[in-house]
Amino acid sequence: MNIQQVKIYSTLTLLLFGLSGCKKFLNVMPVGQTTIPVLFSDMDGIRSAIPGAYAKTYDYYTNHFYLYPELAGDLLQADLQQLAEGRQNIYNYNSDPDQEAAPSAKIWSDILASLANVNNALFYLPSLEEKYPGSRNELAVYKAELLFLRALGHFDLCRAYAQPYTYTTDASHIGVPILSQTPGPDDVVTRQPVKEVYAFVLRDLKEADQIYNDNRNDFRTAKQRPYFASKEAVQALLSRVYLYMEDWDQVIRYANEVISERQLARGGNYTSMYFDLAGPETETIFRLNGQDKGSGLLSFFNFRNANDFVLPQAYPAEKFVGLFDEGTNDLRINALLFKLETNPGQSANFIGLTRKFDAVQTATDGNRQHMNPLVLRVSEIYLNRAEAYIGKKQAELAAADVETIRARGLQTSGDDIILPENDLDAMRNIVYEERIRELAFEGHRLFDITRRKQNLVRNTNTNSTVKELTYPSDYFVLPIPQRELDANTGMKGNPTVNN
Repeated sequence: MNIQQVKIYSTLTLLLFGLSGCKKFLNVMPVGQTTIPVLFSDMDGIRSAIPGAYAKTYDYYTNHFYLYPELAGDLLQADLQQLAEGRQNIYNYNSDPDQEAAPSAKIWSDILASLANVNNALFYLPSLEEKYPGSRNELAVYKAELLFLRALGHFDLCRAYAQPYTYTTDASHIGVPILSQTPGPDDVVTRQPVKEVYAFVLRDLKEADQIYNDNRNDFRTAKQRPYFASKEAVQALLSRVYLYMEDWDQVIRYANEVISERQLARGGNYTSMYFDLAGPETETIFRLNGQDKGSGLLSFFNFRNANDFVLPQAYPAEKFVGLFDEGTNDLRINALLFKLETNPGQSANFIGLTRKFDAVQTATDGNRQHMNPLVLRVSEIYLNRAEAYIGKKQAELAAADVETIRARGLQTSGDDIILPENDLDAMRNIVYEERIRELAFEGHRLFDITRRKQNLVRNTNTNSTVKELTYPSDYFVLPIPQRELDANTGMKGNPTVNN
């Protein structure tokens, strides 16, 4: 799918995903034929379209985007016999721009479809505000949510198809298109500098933040809240965006805002975040709802056959497992890693399988397994702030944040954890490693490597054809789909990967 086709495609996606019966939470059902102007002619239409916008964001996260930075990173060992060709190409850094169904092309088309849905809804909001003045607060919240999703989509598109913000000193290198509205069939859309893409993302987020400041009576229920944008979600994403920009003061500012309002989950509440979709969402800031929807994450990380224990498509590499001390009582490996012995009786010989994707619904929902991928949670915000403190050479403050995260994992007091808080270089490595321990397989790894200008170094026993990539590398971004380049005269490919 190319940008010039998005307008037509978005109509179809709104028909298929944008209208929701209210019988189940975020259960999006198909309806009969309609048109976009009719859909947005009343409040029922916009109320139906909002879940559709979230559903399209779910689609690109759960199928390829969430997996891309992990499969292209250094923390997974893939089973090549089970890995589809497109995912093998991600793993081996040889994605083909001509393959329209490949992950490298689907991430592009799925994010564009998501942005089309969001922009269509945003376009009609002003007329609804005029037509329904008594619903202005509700419509304002919808606008904030849509601005959050548009910012997230542009940020994600830029992370996948453009070099990181700090690749050039002024971020003037080529980024991705800025889509403030859905393009028409004759529009020529071009890629904008990364600096301008990030400026657009920040504008949307800050406008959303202001809307939440002015409209504090959020009508989302406690059950719904983790699955919809919120003031804390906007501020958490601002913290992440500024982290990529290395604007340390702003990272700390927005991290402080989030941490003052949200708590870390502890003990059983922490593991429930992954295992129990009906459990308390203490730490979750924003996640996507996969009820009654398929997910590529389930088959990728879970046993292919529960009875025969056929291995998943990929499992944690030694580089990840080796970050934990032998015999540790850290929940992040004891509770979130399943150890499958390869030589029974020899405890050192095992394959570790992540359990971050093991959740099932409650018995009342028939124990159907599905995936609600985490996008933003409180522990990331602590780690964002710790990294910003390192950037400001405040190692002692960084140590305090790491102690908080590590103490939660070890189920102990932070007073029991001693870190070299007066050694900036040592603390920098500790912050980086703690981020791996805490956020592994949650869609961060490659982006963390490239934004820090690090080399990709996999375990020596990796079965990928790529053992190491030195930063900077043209291979650290995906190719622009060839179909897009053929249809859009204003579009440019990426060096090397599009050649």
